[in-house]
Parts: sequence; structure tokens; C-alpha cells
Amino acid sequence: MLIAFESTHKAIRTERLLLDQMDIDMIPTPREIGASCGLSITFQIADLEIVKRCLLEEDKTGISLYQYNKEDEVKAIQKSWED
Repeated sequence: MLIAFESTHKAIRTERLLLDQMDIDMIPTPREIGASCGLSITFQIADLEIVKRCLLEEDKTGISLYQYNKEDEVKAIQKSWED
């Protein structure tokens, strides 16, 4: 899974919220994913509920969630925070 951001501020804030809860990686945003600040966070799909819980009270404007696999033909599928 991958979270893409429209601003570096939101990327760093989200990283701080998630770091103590789970393993994440901050990476350059893949080309397949549109407009962003250039930073994304990746995490395991098994941790999706933890991510949603950590970001429950956060404004998710400018924060996009993707199911991402660089080996798949369709590399990025945008997901809803409510799914």
C-alpha cells in the first residue's frame, strides 16, 4: 500500500504519526501516481487498519491512498479511505 501527498508538510506529519505504530518507508512517489509533493509512504496491506485508525482524526485532503505493486501491469489503484 502507498500514501501519496500533495504537500511535504502532510507527508512529514503522517510519517510522525505512523512511525511509532508500524513499519513504514518514505520513498519518492512513483511516476504512475499523479500530482504529489514527491514523497510517499509505503506500508504492508496488513497494516491498513492501523493506518486508518492513526489518521482517523486527520484532515485527509491532499492525502491519497493507493494499492500499489510495481510488478503489476496496473501498478497503482486509488482507494477510498472509507473502504
